[in-house]
Amino acid sequence: MQEFTQSIVNWLQSVFQNSYVTTALISIVPMIEVRGAITVGKALGMNPWVAYVLSCCSALIVCPILLLCLKPILRALKRTKAFKSLASAVEETFVKKAKKIEDNAEKEDVEQSDDEVTKERKKRFNKILGIFLFVAIPLPMTGVWTGSAVAAFVDLEYRYSVPAIVLGNFVAGLIITVLNILLGEYASLILLVLALFVAISLVALIVTFAVKYNKIKKEKKNASKTNEEGSIEE
Repeated sequence: MQEFTQSIVNWLQSVFQNSYVTTALISIVPMIEVRGAITVGKALGMNPWVAYVLSCCSALIVCPILLLCLKPILRALKRTKAFKSLASAVEETFVKKAKKIEDNAEKEDVEQSDDEVTKERKKRFNKILGIFLFVAIPLPMTGVWTGSAVAAFVDLEYRYSVPAIVLGNFVAGLIITVLNILLGEYASLILLVLALFVAISLVALIVTFAVKYNKIKKEKKNASKTNEEGSIEE
């Protein structure tokens, strides 16, 4: 297994010809991000802590883009005939995850004596904490890409979402870096585990989008049919 992962690392090195560029680019890949980039960087001979800082900083490039542009892009796509159902399915997925964070923030105990300002501050803190924990768990579908997409649909200001995502990303990277150091020569196993998780997550994501896509198309078709029948009756 170690020979297999090393062959992947060698192939990446031959493609990009530079350990730093390779590590930085891998950190931007959805679902892989810092979890794979730090491990690859170490396998390429980089100091684990250098790989940690480089990977975490590079991975954050997509954060402001998603926070500011994801919702407008989805809104624009929903106005097109070709991508309306797909955009709706993607939006529904992230809205559902965002709602979980908001619901958890609402469930936290709030003392009866708290005024409205204090209550709002507590809810805001809980949302920030929820986003941070979501990104900080070093598993596929919980990194900067997904965290930023979910945060875009959470009722939280940009200036609070960004620090939560940044801090969560560095914590996730720290966990992976420590694991790489502790595992030593067996650190390449992280890539195998990550590859397995990515494959499973990707299949699950495709199935989820497909189900939501078909559901939305069916609802649109039924609504259109109902409108036509209503018009005929009139």
